[in-house]
Amino acid sequence: MATPLEERIREMLSLESEEAPVGRAVRILLDDAAAAGVSDIHLTPAPDGLQIHYRLDGTLLSKGKLEPARSGQFLRKIKVLSGILTYRSDIAQDGQIPAEKFGGGTDIRVSFFPTIHGEKAVLRLFLHGAEKFNLDQLGFPERIVTSLRGAIARPDGVILLTGPSGSGKTTTIYSLLSEIARPVGETMRHVVTIEDPVEHQIPGVTQTQVNPEAGLTFGYSLRSLLRQDPQVIMVGEIRDRETARVAMEAGLTGHLVISTIHSGTAAGVVVRLTEMGVEGHILTASLSCVLAQRLVRRICREGREGCEKCHGTGYRGRAVFGEILQISDPLRAAITEKASRGSLEEIAMSDGMVPLREGAEQLLADEVTSDEEIRRVMG
Repeated sequence: MATPLEERIREMLSLESEEAPVGRAVRILLDDAAAAGVSDIHLTPAPDGLQIHYRLDGTLLSKGKLEPARSGQFLRKIKVLSGILTYRSDIAQDGQIPAEKFGGGTDIRVSFFPTIHGEKAVLRLFLHGAEKFNLDQLGFPERIVTSLRGAIARPDGVILLTGPSGSGKTTTIYSLLSEIARPVGETMRHVVTIEDPVEHQIPGVTQTQVNPEAGLTFGYSLRSLLRQDPQVIMVGEIRDRETARVAMEAGLTGHLVISTIHSGTAAGVVVRLTEMGVEGHILTASLSCVLAQRLVRRICREGREGCEKCHGTGYRGRAVFGEILQISDPLRAAITEKASRGSLEEIAMSDGMVPLREGAEQLLADEVTSDEEIRRVMG
């Protein structure tokens, strides 16, 4: 049985005229996704047509499919809107659809990738005004907010965030940057970013997007940026030894550095940096704190068995939880001795760190989310 979205798109594509109905059909898809608040649209080729999925609150929902005869037109229109080559289907391509191109309230990043059944497209929506980037409204416990505020009040040091893709790290970082960039009287701090890509524009922040093809990598950009008299630097991600080294040294030389790094836990970040070659004395002197965070879906209060507003999932919106590791004297000694992750976690908890698992269990106790959702996110 066709979904309402699938029927609307099919009806538009069935009109006689060639180009205008295709453009309007794409507009129907984009408007529907934006209204639903989805983060990504997946258009996946299959033998029986182009499958449409929405990523909503971190999970993929099926929204129907387009028959093979119409799929090519649909994808070509998206390529035209996003400035992607229409005559190449054998390579990966990226593009962007600005909000003004279709009058929507969102910019859209577009990615095409070849598969055995044709090209797969993923459209990421950046909704304007959908997020306030306010540290107090993220949903963290007061202890974490207080620790983060203390870290960003410092003139130097390194703040690192970790968590899987889609765990809300970018929203947390933008909230920190918004607070840092806020003028105090006639004074303000010089805040610059190196991102891949720039997802939202933050007032008062100078933002740069990496371009590896032109040599503008995270490491190169960070080294060059240090000559621009920055006070606060946000590096989108620490991916390699060079970026890790320069970021940590910048935190030692009068700069406040904020970045992300992939690891499972806050203590795991310390171990990861050590494995990347960051020396213990530099790490202990520059690192201020590490925040590990996760997002879980909230139980829908209007229809626990599923309703129209939650798309029948039983969940609506997401809640954040995390653990924050602050560098204390006992931790400095343990890091210098290259202690294991387990030992670092024990010391951090004795210093007051509430681990991720306890944060998840509190949301469960407050009936914010379900046990199944906790298991999905935490394993």
